[in-house]
Amino acid sequence: MKMAVETGTRTEVETRGLVDALDRILRQLISTPKFKETVITLLNAVDPPAARRLVRTIFWQDPGLLMSVLGTLPDILNTAFQAMAEAAAQMNSMPAPLLNDLLHRIVEGIDGAALGEAVGGLVRMGLLLELSEEESGLRRSLSSLRKDFSSAFSTAVGEDSMAERLSSWMAAAGKRAKDKNSSTYAFVQAFKGALRENPDFVKYVMQPLLEIPAKTPAKKTASKSGGTRNAAKKTDGAKEE
Repeated sequence: MKMAVETGTRTEVETRGLVDALDRILRQLISTPKFKETVITLLNAVDPPAARRLVRTIFWQDPGLLMSVLGTLPDILNTAFQAMAEAAAQMNSMPAPLLNDLLHRIVEGIDGAALGEAVGGLVRMGLLLELSEEESGLRRSLSSLRKDFSSAFSTAVGEDSMAERLSSWMAAAGKRAKDKNSSTYAFVQAFKGALRENPDFVKYVMQPLLEIPAKTPAKKTASKSGGTRNAAKKTDGAKEE
């Protein structure tokens, strides 16, 4: 069951399911000290390295269970994305010093090697797929996902804020790319090699992005200069006559 609910500045869809039940139960139990102690104990017992073994068990022990898990994966991911979106919205209302300290603790605890391996594996998987065929169902779904993502991302960030952050990111990336031992430098070199093998991407994507529009004032100045030269020529011609 779904229904639209107004919350602040946006409309949310209210559902009746597992997450909703968890929310309603949590509201009743969260004020109980014993329950909070139990939750904290469970969270402290989370062991990330064992996740690889759990995934292997799901993949190879029971194919039926694997297909069921993969079938519900979109809902699981969407639940995580909804939670992350709301967490970001709530954290954006925090004072900057508190938010900075909180994010510092979060980022400090993230396993960068595992994150890099996961992202690299997903990128490699994407490169192995044949997405050049226009009739590919995966290509169509990715195109639709990209449109929804771009629209919501632009709304959440704001165009002015996005331009500022992009400018700051470019400056930082340029500085890191000077270091030949950095991952940014390695990425740039790999990207350069890929550009050499894909002239259409360079012509129809990179060149339009790098084109700098002519400044109107410069054109006007040039026009005035041209007019001045023409007037000077006419004057000289009149003197000769």
